[in-house]
Amino acid sequence: MVKRKSLDDNEQECGKGIPFPIQTFLWRQTSAFLRPKLGKQYEASCVSFERVLVENKLHGLSPALSEAIQSISRWELVQAALPHVLHCTSILLSNRNKLGHQDKLGVAETKLLHTLHWMLLEAAQECNHEPSLSHGWSGGSSSSAFLQPVGNQGSSPGAPGSCSGSALDGSGPQHSSSLLEEDEHARTKLFHKSMATIELFVFLFAPLIHRIKESDLTFRLASGLVIWQGVVTGEKKNPPSHPYILGAECVLL
Repeated sequence: MVKRKSLDDNEQECGKGIPFPIQTFLWRQTSAFLRPKLGKQYEASCVSFERVLVENKLHGLSPALSEAIQSISRWELVQAALPHVLHCTSILLSNRNKLGHQDKLGVAETKLLHTLHWMLLEAAQECNHEPSLSHGWSGGSSSSAFLQPVGNQGSSPGAPGSCSGSALDGSGPQHSSSLLEEDEHARTKLFHKSMATIELFVFLFAPLIHRIKESDLTFRLASGLVIWQGVVTGEKKNPPSHPYILGAECVLL
């Protein structure tokens, strides 16, 4: 597993923002989607997003980029990358017909959607279980407008996210139950006080919701069904002046 500095180690440096090599990497991947005509370059970007963000693999990256990624927590990397992945995914979906993938998603689209689903649904639990984040997450970085899990300060013994109490020290049903509660706690707090995430998601994907078909969401994309069904439900239930908002909020919160 990639060894990273903990948020506690970087507490005094949390205001410095995301290291420049990481920003350059993210913009370089995003630039492939911003061309007047999509070429094959975007396929490599989809692979890179999945390898670095989801699979947590740094092999093949430049030494400067690898060092920069290891200098921050994995969660901070997810925070910084989310807006890029959201924009890139929306561009791919808007060009789905032009790319000739009306009936079936291409490999690149599948990889990028899988990355987005992981960031929205699973990243919180995985980052929470990393040793470097065992003391909770901080929202003090420059990208904290997106994805702000709250820390466990003030948690009572045995409460989700608390590091004290026999539930986390022992084993058996009580231990398993505590871990499940911790997962749920991380998931429900994923977008706490993060209207920026919801607004960006709605702005980008509300016009494209019909570009995603239920038949697309199978195998490794099956987990994303809860996201897109929720947005469609919001479209049907909300008045025209406020489309999608409630549906997206329910899914993301």
